[in-house]
Amino acid sequence: MTSSRMGRLAPGVKDLLPPEACRMRQLKEEFIRLVRLWGYKEVATPTFEYFENLASEELEEEKFFKFLDRQGHLMVLRPDMTRPMARLVATRMKGVTPPLRLCYLANVFSYEQPQVGRQREFCQAGVELMGYSSPEADAEAVALVIAYLVKTGLTDFQISIGNVGIFHGLVEQLGLSREEAQELKEALGNKDFVRVEEVLSKNSATPAEARRALDLIELRGGPEILDQAVELAQGGLATGALENLRELYAVLKKYGVEGFVTLDLGLLRGLDYYTGLVFEGYSVAMGFPICGGGRYNQLLAHFGHPLPATGFAVNLERVLVSLDRLQGPPGEPEPDVLVAWEEEGLAGALGTARELRAKGCRVVTALAGYTPGKAMAEGKSLGAAKVIYFKSDGTCEEFKI
Repeated sequence: MTSSRMGRLAPGVKDLLPPEACRMRQLKEEFIRLVRLWGYKEVATPTFEYFENLASEELEEEKFFKFLDRQGHLMVLRPDMTRPMARLVATRMKGVTPPLRLCYLANVFSYEQPQVGRQREFCQAGVELMGYSSPEADAEAVALVIAYLVKTGLTDFQISIGNVGIFHGLVEQLGLSREEAQELKEALGNKDFVRVEEVLSKNSATPAEARRALDLIELRGGPEILDQAVELAQGGLATGALENLRELYAVLKKYGVEGFVTLDLGLLRGLDYYTGLVFEGYSVAMGFPICGGGRYNQLLAHFGHPLPATGFAVNLERVLVSLDRLQGPPGEPEPDVLVAWEEEGLAGALGTARELRAKGCRVVTALAGYTPGKAMAEGKSLGAAKVIYFKSDGTCEEFKI
């Protein structure tokens, strides 16, 4: 009996046809070339790990792809790369003198509701800078992700930057319970400022205190907002976070990338390991962040090797969709040359094809003897720039298409 799912894809995954696969390969190769120039070294981790390695209070368990191995151990497909990278460094690279600059290209898996730009399997390109905690280290991560997005051909993107210390400072000042803090965090994460105002009003001692907190986390813009933010913060953790943002922005200005950066004092990312800087990148062509990252100084301690760290991950599927929408679909990858032959001309054709490929030319060889007319027709069909045609007497002719 034939299954009704025969020939169909599961929800949340996709095939890439030659033009898309070619552009995706270019995105990956450009990433590796760039980050190597910045001193990053590539590593790889397994696609699945023990559940205990990847579990977190803020990673919803129902979004994991889970299975049991033959010994009954609960395994999961990795939902992101930061935890596997932390495990790798804490267990396999303890003897390496920090700072460590590591990079990766990896598919990750999350049981999301499928829609354009929100797949259940997608490729992340990312870096982790471990062993150093400073505004300069954070700025390197931000400047590097900007450099990469520019390399991809995107020009319309913006990087929103915040610091989780602002949120924690407000929670401390307002005396919020864990449940109240989570409610506020979810509202901020959804950019639901009506709900944010409701939570603050309900849990503040006075309306003025609620208004001050709301004014603080609604601030967005350049470094000019920081003086106003310090007044609104009135000391505590939030003030330290704001000074960190001021120092970070000053370094980014020295990189010359401040035109891509917006400070967003209400920005929070949905993972619990962030301890300072957080950032997300947005394109006008995509309704979800195309990249994100930040500082996580405590995650490696969970694996027995305390190290400060910062980094980012780019969702390459979302970059691909953004480029398609802004630039149109990519063209078919086309050969430079079709090498064709008649009767006894095969040896010469294959020898020439080998020589041209050694020089970096994209060469297609005919799979049977052709007449000159058929060779020209196939060359046009392939989109080749020219045809080299080998005759039985050993001579050859070149035809431009």
